[in-house]
Amino acid sequence: MALEEQSAPNPWGAYLDVNCKRCRLGDSVRMTPVLFHTDGAGFRYNYVWINGGWSNGNWETTLAKTGSYTTDTSYEFTPPHPGTYDLCVDIFPPDGVQFTVQRRLVVYEDLLSGKIDRTGIEDEEPVISVRDVSMIFNIASERYGSLKEYFIALMRNELTFKEFRALDGISFDVRRGEAFGLVGTNGSGKSTMLKIIAGVLDASEGVCDVKGTIAPLIELGAGFDLELTARENIYLNGSLLGYRKEFIDERFDDIVAFAELENFLDMPLKNYSSGMVARIAFAIATITEPDILIVDETLSVGDFLFQRKCERRIQELIASNNVTVLLVSHSIDLVERICDRVCWIEKGEQRMLGDALEVCEAYKALQ
Repeated sequence: MALEEQSAPNPWGAYLDVNCKRCRLGDSVRMTPVLFHTDGAGFRYNYVWINGGWSNGNWETTLAKTGSYTTDTSYEFTPPHPGTYDLCVDIFPPDGVQFTVQRRLVVYEDLLSGKIDRTGIEDEEPVISVRDVSMIFNIASERYGSLKEYFIALMRNELTFKEFRALDGISFDVRRGEAFGLVGTNGSGKSTMLKIIAGVLDASEGVCDVKGTIAPLIELGAGFDLELTARENIYLNGSLLGYRKEFIDERFDDIVAFAELENFLDMPLKNYSSGMVARIAFAIATITEPDILIVDETLSVGDFLFQRKCERRIQELIASNNVTVLLVSHSIDLVERICDRVCWIEKGEQRMLGDALEVCEAYKALQ
């Protein structure tokens, strides 16, 4: 997030400078309130760090630690938990009104959970190039009670349509090895954009150029036959992703172990829960390193422990510097943890494109 001066109900103002936007558990973080239009004489401060919101109870303050406001013009602390933090400083002038400045920080649990160094990634070639892409659907203006009525209206040239633009002029590039996110409210066109990238849909207007193999996790259960067992569906879905039977044979045990479904392999998939289906789909799609991994809300289906396992696997793929990850999720914390850049699409229009923390901050302000 760019350092922005925040005005106050005083002749002076301030912003909060933090030595990092992202760090790993165990790293030190320094908060420094920067004042302008004042020399800060006599000012006192209360430094606050909140992990996940006040209601979680994961918050601390220098006031609570010492029992009084401090005159220190910066403060260094070590985040006690991984997650998303709000860093705040309450500023108390000798006369005037209290003012609070804040920033956002993401803390990762370990090396695999943190963002890798992306220095020079802007020089990497785009593997996904989206240029002025629009998707137009024609919706029948009238409803017909039967196919007979529909075809009669069609023969009489009485069938009319109205145009619906699910996407309107979307443009962005995704570079090799980048973790890229799409956010937006329901019905804004995120999944439609993913389907165009995956080749499921053709754009009505514009160009979408994709280089490399794609492992799409878009429609949960797509490519599965619910009447077949999990064992049979592993081979079926693997073949649809282009894997040979010999390849699946070699990695079958790894797929089963990752999905943690050893005791249910010979059960028809129709008896599986959606979370169990998601386990198999994710395990198959990530058993190798595809050029591009597309994930659309798949991680929201499984239980908490499996979600963390999937997230860790995605981070391993990202850390390889070979796999490009395209993620759609309504979990903004997940997007902030994983993604380098984010495109915000709202009601089919591109609202914002840039650094993950900046875009997610703006998106949450809308909510």
